[in-house]
Amino acid sequence: MTIIPAAAHSQTQSSVALGKAAGNTPVAAVSKPAEAPAFSPVDTVTLSTEAQFTMSSATRLSVTAESLAQAAAAAKTVPGLDANADRFTPEAMAAHAEWRENHADYTGKVRDLVNQTLGLDADRNGWAAGGAALTAIRNLAEKNALIEPEMPPAVANMLQTTGESMWSGKSGGSTGMFDITFLPNGAEKGGNLRILFESGRKPSADTSLVDLKTGGTNAQTALSNIRASALGASLDSVGGWTPGNAANAYAITNSMDGRGVVGMVIANGVDDDAKERSANILRTLQGLIP
Repeated sequence: MTIIPAAAHSQTQSSVALGKAAGNTPVAAVSKPAEAPAFSPVDTVTLSTEAQFTMSSATRLSVTAESLAQAAAAAKTVPGLDANADRFTPEAMAAHAEWRENHADYTGKVRDLVNQTLGLDADRNGWAAGGAALTAIRNLAEKNALIEPEMPPAVANMLQTTGESMWSGKSGGSTGMFDITFLPNGAEKGGNLRILFESGRKPSADTSLVDLKTGGTNAQTALSNIRASALGASLDSVGGWTPGNAANAYAITNSMDGRGVVGMVIANGVDDDAKERSANILRTLQGLIP
């Protein structure tokens, strides 16, 4: 399972990807990104040392007396480590190996839980969440008694971090983004689905999708509604969208007249999935946000 940094979200929120792609593992495993059409533009996020360790692929490390002795020797001989030998102690390195394994197990369980809850295919779908969507996922994990392992103080000292949670600085906010990547499958081509929403705009049991490319009155009303709200600012932060774009887009509304917009979905090659699944995914995510 992998944590993969994704495009920056609105209000400077970044996103965390959790999902499986191309037979590898994607919230906390390093997997090869799915080679499907991607949204553009995409910002890059520079990872902290802690994040790089957290997001690296899970590997079971065998800690023995011999390996501890080798680690102690390395701290004295490897350039750059000799000055920090007091931090790179055998005990700290052993604690890091154990914490990393426990954290990989936790993020794998979170990934599997989200896939099950949203009906995603672990072999075909990769996904990323930001802002309020990530808050929903964290709440889902906690409701199912999945608690993130705390970083031991010795490990935090070794990595020179504060040991903050992997959710820190990425969840929260009034808007949310949930991206899904679809790998090609037989006759089905790959593609991407991006759902944007405001946490304060709750979808009803009966929602409708308004095609924003049609140019009709309902489409114009819905697009104006989006652009005049926080949802529009969220859309701008991920590259924007206009009826002239190659990707199709739909407003998720509580009314057919385009006025009750609760979210928006941008579909790149997966329109059927957008029409059939986006509203249910949005309802599920919103249901996890107080």
